[in-house]
Amino acid sequence: MKKYVLATFLALFLLSCNTNKERENTEETINHAHLHEEQKPNELNKGIMAIHDSIMPAMGSLMDLQKKISVEIKNMDSLLAVKSSDILKERKEKALLLHTQLEKADQEMMNWMHQYKADTLNKMDKEHVAAYITDQTQKIEAVRDLTHKSISEAQIFIQKK
Repeated sequence: MKKYVLATFLALFLLSCNTNKERENTEETINHAHLHEEQKPNELNKGIMAIHDSIMPAMGSLMDLQKKISVEIKNMDSLLAVKSSDILKERKEKALLLHTQLEKADQEMMNWMHQYKADTLNKMDKEHVAAYITDQTQKIEAVRDLTHKSISEAQIFIQKK
C-alpha cells in the first residue's frame, strides 16, 4: 500500500513539474509574441495550440478513468443493495463527484475546441488579437488544469480500492 501512495505522490509531483514547465514555455512564447507586434497571428496561435496539444494525449486516459469509475459506481450500487454502509455510501459519493469532474474536463475541452477560431486572428486588428490570445490562453490553461487535476484525483481513487 505504501508503494502505491509513494508512486502516486511521485506521479503527481512529476505532473505538476511538467505542468509548470508547460506554463512557463507558453507564457514565454506569448510574452515574446507581445514584444514583437509585427509577429503574425499564426505565430501567436502556436502558444495556445502547444497547450492544447499537451492536453490531448491525456484525453484517452480521462475517458478510461471515466469508464473505470462508472464500473466502480455500478459495483457499489450492487453492494449497497445487499448491505448498506456509510463507507460504501461515501465512496460512491466520491466516485460520482469524480465522474462528474472528468465529464466536465472532457466537455470543457470540447467547448474550447468548438469556440476557438484561429482563422479569425488574421482578420482582427492588433489590439483585438492580443486580447483574444490572452483570453484564449487563460481558457485553455483552465482546461489543462482541470484535466490534470481530474485525472490525478481519479487515479488516486481507483488505486484505493
